[in-house]
Amino acid sequence: MTEKTQGSLRSFAVGQTHVGRVREENEDAYLVDEGKGVFAVMDGAGGMHCGAMASGLVKEALTSITLPRSAEDLLEQFEGRLIVAKDRIERASAKADGAAMGTTIVALLTYAGAFACLWAGDSRVYRFRNGMLEQLTTDHTEVQELVDQNVLTEEEARNFSRRHVITRAIGSGLELELELVSGNLRPGDRFLLCSDGLTGHLDDAVIKTMLMNGAPDMTARSLINGALEGGGSDNVTVVIVDFDRNVAV
Repeated sequence: MTEKTQGSLRSFAVGQTHVGRVREENEDAYLVDEGKGVFAVMDGAGGMHCGAMASGLVKEALTSITLPRSAEDLLEQFEGRLIVAKDRIERASAKADGAAMGTTIVALLTYAGAFACLWAGDSRVYRFRNGMLEQLTTDHTEVQELVDQNVLTEEEARNFSRRHVITRAIGSGLELELELVSGNLRPGDRFLLCSDGLTGHLDDAVIKTMLMNGAPDMTARSLINGALEGGGSDNVTVVIVDFDRNVAV
């Protein structure tokens, strides 16, 4: 676990990942960089290790972000590194005879009391604030589009055959299109970044209960164990970031 002061707020962060009970390879990756205020989860997709390569290339690019001078500088660096990562994925795909290669991304950027969430795909960011859980991201999936268009109900969406088909990602042959939400941090905020290996097995009510108490590392472990007990059908990754919570380090 790491600790960092951002403006008047202290932050504590931890990340954990598990291959799950079915997959042979973990194609997820995550990044926790307290010093630069960068937290991210990537969920790779593609056969023959392509997904793991894609998520790894994004993580590698993000680790080269330098200490930001402002929130705007951090955002510019982040977007620039993703452009670099996409280019590397394109080149890796070409070397693999055009094999499809891509990854979702969800990121939390923090600087001096402000935050921004950026994402492409169905990995998510939740914020737990004042006892309320809020999903800050909206899944970029075919099924979410059908729900938004009132073609499917939420209940029908849970059993939809193409519910895992994503409409945005960082990958070969895809446009790099990110969505962004931003706001201000408050003391007591707890953020959860996760791959769909978590949300595929735990609903929001269960996630909320698990986020209510406990140090970040214990909470992360509980979330992953919950997904494994639910079947562990996918790789599962969580990153938890706390601000000014009274937790042990």
